[in-house]
Amino acid sequence: MKKASRFAALLAAVMLFGSVAAMPALAAEEGTPTPVPTATAEPTVTPAPTDNGQSAPNNSGSAYIIAQTVTDAAGGEITTIDRDSRFNLILRVADYGAYNNFIPADQISARINSSAFTFTGNAEVGQLYEETDANGAGYYSYVLLFRDVIYNGGGNSVPINLSYLNSTMAMQQLSVTLGQCVDEDPDTPNLMIRASSYGNEAVVAGTPFTLTLTLYATGGQENLNDVVISLTLPDGITMTSGSLSSYLGTMAPKSTRDVSFSLTPSAGFTGGVANITVNSVGTGADTNKAVTGMSTTISVPVSQPDRFELGQLELSDSITLGDSASVTLNFVNKGRNALSNLEATLSGDNLGADTTVQYIGNLNAGSSNSVDFDMTPTQEGTCNGTITLTYEDANGTLKTVSKDFSFSVQPAMDYGNSGDMDNNMDDMQPQQTGLPLWAYLAIGAAVIVVVVVIVVVVRKKKKAAALAKLEEGNDEDI
Repeated sequence: MKKASRFAALLAAVMLFGSVAAMPALAAEEGTPTPVPTATAEPTVTPAPTDNGQSAPNNSGSAYIIAQTVTDAAGGEITTIDRDSRFNLILRVADYGAYNNFIPADQISARINSSAFTFTGNAEVGQLYEETDANGAGYYSYVLLFRDVIYNGGGNSVPINLSYLNSTMAMQQLSVTLGQCVDEDPDTPNLMIRASSYGNEAVVAGTPFTLTLTLYATGGQENLNDVVISLTLPDGITMTSGSLSSYLGTMAPKSTRDVSFSLTPSAGFTGGVANITVNSVGTGADTNKAVTGMSTTISVPVSQPDRFELGQLELSDSITLGDSASVTLNFVNKGRNALSNLEATLSGDNLGADTTVQYIGNLNAGSSNSVDFDMTPTQEGTCNGTITLTYEDANGTLKTVSKDFSFSVQPAMDYGNSGDMDNNMDDMQPQQTGLPLWAYLAIGAAVIVVVVVIVVVVRKKKKAAALAKLEEGNDEDI
């Protein structure tokens, strides 16, 4: 009932508007138009009335608009239609074709056919009234209501397709111009950062990276000239190459441009996040209006390089089956950030370890530590094992390092029958016969002494004989 009352009010307003402003020929007639009766004869073909200089179509099958108005949702007339605004369009139509062919109201369909306006469905068609023009020709007058139309911009002409359902009559094409439309953007395009990227991998201190930005010019009517984008860098971030600003030239409304900067965080950067400020400026091509884009901060996480290193393993080359062996792995954190949740795991075959997992905890920068595992192999041969260390770096990323090792297991000695072994050792000793060894050694020493004495005595006797003989020779000479 409320909808019907509003439509009736709109209908009355349009009929009043049309009778006063658009139908001077009809204004002279007395009385209210009567509802449509059943037609009994086709009226004489005469020119249709004209309105505001419009050409009167052939009244044998034509329709045209004789009044128009636009209102807001409450029914009040409006004088300005801005882009993206909504309004009601109300048209009063003189339709000779519908009158001549006895077309009822529920068979009349009207649609807006324009990209400048958005309207879904068909117009609401008011009650048909039978009227007669100044020449005596009959026609129907009725109201078309297009409710909640959206103005998109791009023109102010509203083309309308007027069709007749279940009829062989051709579609009528009507058009109305709305002078209330304001078809222009109120502002010069602005500038903004639509997207940013610093690569697929994390940024590491001391390692260059590329910062890519997508600059966007918002909607408007004019281009932007002399567009420049620039960076303001925090402490510890420098340009790898190039300049802190980039000249992009001209940008059209609703267009984008990509620009890249090569940056490097210092090796000692420990701030965790680098906050980089992005600025953009331009000038309207037509208005020469200066445009300053909204300042944007891009946050880039920067981590120190992971310098967790494993040392040498401490392990015997071989052990005897049944004995225990210990393996020790040393490690050190040479990085600038602490490592978290350090855990060691021992894996391998025939290791016989009671403990295979050890939780070590956190390892501060510059600190070292070690992990030990005790093993008791149960089989001979070569044993292969691996010590795996897992930890979280400063960014919370889980990392893994490992060290392999091997050693041999020798067979055990059989000490089960010690008496037999002693007997065997006795059997292996040679049997002693005759004098003991010390006696032979004493006899040998005595023999050597005797021989020496004899040699000395013989030598003395020979020397004495030689001296005696020499003396005898000397006496004979005398």
